[in-house]
This record gives sequence, C-alpha cells and structure tokens, in this order.
Amino acid sequence: MSLNEQRVLLLSACTHTIDRIFELCEQCDHQHLRLVVCADMDEVDKQLEHFTVSLLIFDLATVGSSLLMDQLAQRVNPKPVVAMIREGTAEQLVAALRNGADDVYVVGELDLHPQLFVRSIERQLRRARYIEEAQGLRDSLERSLDELREDQHAAQQVQQNLLPPVRQQINGMVFEYVLRPSLLLSGDFVDAVAVSKDLSLFYLADVSGHGTSSALVTVLLKNMTHRLLRNYRRSSSFDILSPSDTLHRINRELLLTSLGKHLTMFVGLIDHKRNVLRYAVGGHHPMPILQQGAELRYLGGRGMPLGLFEAPVFDECELELETAFSLTLFSDGILEIIEADSLEQKEQKLLQYCKGNHGSPEAFLQSMMPAERVSPDDLAIMTVRRESL
Repeated sequence: MSLNEQRVLLLSACTHTIDRIFELCEQCDHQHLRLVVCADMDEVDKQLEHFTVSLLIFDLATVGSSLLMDQLAQRVNPKPVVAMIREGTAEQLVAALRNGADDVYVVGELDLHPQLFVRSIERQLRRARYIEEAQGLRDSLERSLDELREDQHAAQQVQQNLLPPVRQQINGMVFEYVLRPSLLLSGDFVDAVAVSKDLSLFYLADVSGHGTSSALVTVLLKNMTHRLLRNYRRSSSFDILSPSDTLHRINRELLLTSLGKHLTMFVGLIDHKRNVLRYAVGGHHPMPILQQGAELRYLGGRGMPLGLFEAPVFDECELELETAFSLTLFSDGILEIIEADSLEQKEQKLLQYCKGNHGSPEAFLQSMMPAERVSPDDLAIMTVRRESL
C-alpha cells in the first residue's frame, strides 16, 4: 500500500450490499481509496497476509458470526471495524460492539441514510490514517534507534581501544584505573605513557556532558597527546615536557574544533631521575590525593577549564616523591556517589576512603559503590604508585 492509498476490506456475500457500499465509497472524500471484496475467510486470509488494511467492513447479515468478527478485529487491531447487521435490535448491536466493531449499521440504512454511512467511513479512514502515520513514525524511530545503537557500540569499541591497559608498569611505576560511564560512552578519559626512560606522563580528563559528543572529545584528546609525544621525539616541539604547556596546547586545539565542549584535566609528569612530580591543573576537581608514609593530603594548585578561554591560567607545581607513594586521581563523578551534606564533608569522606587503601581502583570503587548501582555521572579513578625504588 502506498503512502496515500488506503485499503478497505469488505467481507460480504450479498451482491446488493457490495454494490451499494461501492457506490457510497465513491462518494467519500478520498482520492486513493481501494475497496477489496472477499466472499469468505480464505480470501480474507490471503489479503491480510499480503496487504495492510486500513478499515474492515464485516457484513454480519450474510457472512460469519460475531465470534469470527472478533477474531478478525483482533488481527487488524488497532485499525477500525464497521459491522453491518440485518436488524437493528439491541441484542445484535451489543453483540457487534462487544466483538470489536467501532461502528454498526443496519443493512437497510445504506439506502435510507446513505450520507451517515459515508461520513462514518470517512471518519474511520481518518482515524486509520492517524494510526498508520503513527506506526510509520514509530517504525522510523525504531530504525533510527537501531542505527544509533550500532553507531554507539562502534564508538564504544573505538574509545575502549584508545584507552591504555587497565594495569601497566611504566618506568618502574604502576598505573591502574577504572572507568565506569553513566551511558554507553564516557566523557572521562585517562592515559599514561613513557615520554622517555626518565619521564612518565599521565592524565585524567573529564569532558563536559555525556554521550557521543563528549566521547568524541576524548578521541581528539588522545590524538592531541599522541602528537605532542611524537613531536617531542622528532624534536619539533617540547610542550609535553611541561604539564602547563601541555594544557595550553590542548586548550588551543580544543577551541579550534568549535565543538562547544570544554573539559577539566589533571596532567602529571614524573621525573624519575630527579624523583619529582610536576603537575598542572585545568579546572579539575576533586584534586588528586597523595599518600606518602603516614601523610594523606590533597594536592594544591588551581587552573581554568580547557576549551572556554583564549588565554587560561594554569598553576604548575612540583613536589618531591618519597621512595614509596600512592597518588589517586578522580573525576568529579566520585563526589556524586558520596553521601554528605556539603562538598567539604564529601572531600573529607573521600580522604577517609583513601586512607589505608592499597587495592586496585576497581576494588576501591566497589567498596564505595556496588557494580549494579548506576552512577548519575561518568566516573573514573586512576592510581599511580611506587612501592620502592
């Protein structure tokens, strides 16, 4: 059936009734109406098997029974059904309505009140059109959703392939992380790479928003940092040797994309030769927690988010690392799952969670939030630790 055509299925064995309904249907205000006559259920089955029906007219006066009409009404549901009955008794009217008829006409009314029948058919066809349009929109939406799911699963695979191993050793350091998106794709991203045998770079980024657009920025972020590393090894750029220069470079390139996205980011660079951590903060919160010996504290430093300002300001800090230490980084999603009355209380609770914790980020997250619980925000935890020199 074409977009404008509507098929009316008439089940009747009376020639006079068929001819009269044909005449009245021609008076309907409808340019693409096709009336198909079936004399028995075998012909009805063939029609319903191969074609979509907009309206069923069931002649109870000459064919079948109310029970049979009920079965057909269920097959064509939610499309309307008009029943033709021999006599207008209350019993026949109630039986027709109870068995699926949306309107009922006595056969004799086709001659006595033809315009009433014409208006009824036009009304039922308009109702059928609304149903058909809704079904078309639903089918189109389902196809679009299926395509979107396929695209998101493909994008998820790309994003996962860009992430580093969940646990890796670089220059004697252990880098581990857990990343749990609130949706299929994540706006959080982590990475850790060996710049040289004496330098290790790591970062945690949190892109604004959720879903595909935020995940796209993480792909760009991976590409940007990879190019910084490649340029350093080619001696064409040394931005990667400075965490603040790295943030400035990413900020410039993010503005050039005009995606309307911004991100917060913590970048750390460990100098293994000097045993020093240099880092810069791009609007990131909460700050990483450093544990050295009995000391457990948040790192200091401030900076602006990336992708919002032409000339942002980033603090670049430096601290000496002890023989054994542990540094834990979080995206701000961690604060969403901590129950407390204020931000300060949440930060204090987070310190307590970190105190004495030497497990993996996955185990750490499990201790705070079971795997089956859904986080309202993307959530990432990354640890950098060394047990001895």
